[in-house]
Amino acid sequence: MTIQSILQSMTVEEKVGQMFMLAFAGDQLDEARILMRDHLVGGAYISDENVPTAAAALKLCNTLQSFARETRLSLPLLLGADQEGTWSVMTAESAMGPGNMALGATADPQQACEMYGVIARETSAVGLNVVLGPAADCNSNPHNSIIGMRSFGEKPALVAAMTAAAIRGLQENGSIGALKHFPGHGDTRLDSHRGLPTVARSRADLLRIDLHPFVAGIEAGAKIVMTSHIIFSALDPARPATLSPIILGDLLRGELGFDGLIVSDSMNMHSMKRNYDPADAVIQGFNAGVDLMMLAEEHYDHDAGQYLMNQRALIRAVIAAVEDGRISHERVDDAVTRILRLKTEAGWTTDPLPENLDHIGGPAHRAIELDVARSAVSILRDKNALLPIDPAAPLTIVNTAERRAYDVLTKTRGIGPNQATPAFDVFAEAMRAHCERLTLIAAEDFADDQLPAAGPIIAVTENYTLPGMDFDGARQVSIIRALHEAAGDRLIVLALREPYQLADYTEIGAFVCAFSFRPCAAQAAADALLGQAPAPGQTPVSVPGTELVAQF
Repeated sequence: MTIQSILQSMTVEEKVGQMFMLAFAGDQLDEARILMRDHLVGGAYISDENVPTAAAALKLCNTLQSFARETRLSLPLLLGADQEGTWSVMTAESAMGPGNMALGATADPQQACEMYGVIARETSAVGLNVVLGPAADCNSNPHNSIIGMRSFGEKPALVAAMTAAAIRGLQENGSIGALKHFPGHGDTRLDSHRGLPTVARSRADLLRIDLHPFVAGIEAGAKIVMTSHIIFSALDPARPATLSPIILGDLLRGELGFDGLIVSDSMNMHSMKRNYDPADAVIQGFNAGVDLMMLAEEHYDHDAGQYLMNQRALIRAVIAAVEDGRISHERVDDAVTRILRLKTEAGWTTDPLPENLDHIGGPAHRAIELDVARSAVSILRDKNALLPIDPAAPLTIVNTAERRAYDVLTKTRGIGPNQATPAFDVFAEAMRAHCERLTLIAAEDFADDQLPAAGPIIAVTENYTLPGMDFDGARQVSIIRALHEAAGDRLIVLALREPYQLADYTEIGAFVCAFSFRPCAAQAAADALLGQAPAPGQTPVSVPGTELVAQF
């Protein structure tokens, strides 16, 4: 059947169902079954809570597609996940790489293409057919709590080149990429999971900075663009991008010529829920130009029965809006045509995938991610020639994050890093394998008058980009200042994070940055400190108040 014939055969209810991308908590498949069977919902957002392992992912995706197969039209589902490096699914097993900022530090689009090729092969093998990435945001605000390491960097040319390469890597390896968060989340301080941010850049600056990577991604063949819940006062001072026909229609469709699928960011984020009635917001979004409405982070306070009731009510509200003319039939047909076109051109089916999981997190993919992570590590300062470290000499490693701070990493509803083993622990074990005279000091046990009298001291700092919350690094600065006072020129700061904290350490002579908290980055940092691998990375972001300026 042709797309047009399918469209003509569909009821209003079936069309509206296709325009939603819903989610469910954990393994609560009854919610998914009802939404997909009874309402022909067109897709699902899949989190690490749903798919902690590859085997769980394959089983779930096959099960979800079986629900679609049982419907009258048997239309395959769009199954999307935030497998973008910094945020991940199948986290315990997959080779997601060090994340975008580390890729930006390599300044090598080919490495971005290869890393996203790995991501595509691993996700598509389990039935996750859309990667909700890359983030095409230029992280120009050092205080940006939600993008940060999810960005390739701050300069438009670098972010554009890496974005285009990531899209090629995904779509040449069996997946579909989604550029986000249009028209750019990089100049915000407020996390849109918590509230509704405003960007006050001029239109000219938005075109020159924020939109440049989206143009490059579209030219590279991106088939999906995800909206942001942000007000851009120079474009539309009254409405966030998700609800703005000026931004989605005039700008994205008109000026930029994007003809693919527009998907919203999650409408359950607090930027939406605290400012708009859910039904009104969804109706506004569809009228603005959104084709596929995502309700992903549904369980801030999840109640399965209430969630299902709310989502069915929302679908019915949209059906009513179509029937009474608040949403035109033409707008619905346009959106569903784009959805069907994507599913048809991608060749998706509801057939079960066979078990072929050996390459997920396998040696070849691990080698690629470690190579990328090694290429990112940068020695930003070494004024006292402390590097490389002599493994035979005494060495002290200090964790500046308290152990309780890590609890939140696996308590974010499956959205975000989902990293069970802290970066510090990976780094410490990698150093222990080579350094015979190693002393480890936990933040809880730190006392500046009990430091060993000889040998370099490495203070490890971490940060993790978390949805709607922050990693507690409150003691990091005070511990490092105390260490510098006590140890002086023996101190090396290792940042398993972005480099912005360097502004707090203007007097410290040695600073090494991995631009990532992932295990591969921690291993790469150890290799660089020991002189077993070079540290060729260059910072893709500037740090105000320091000599550190973005290099690309």
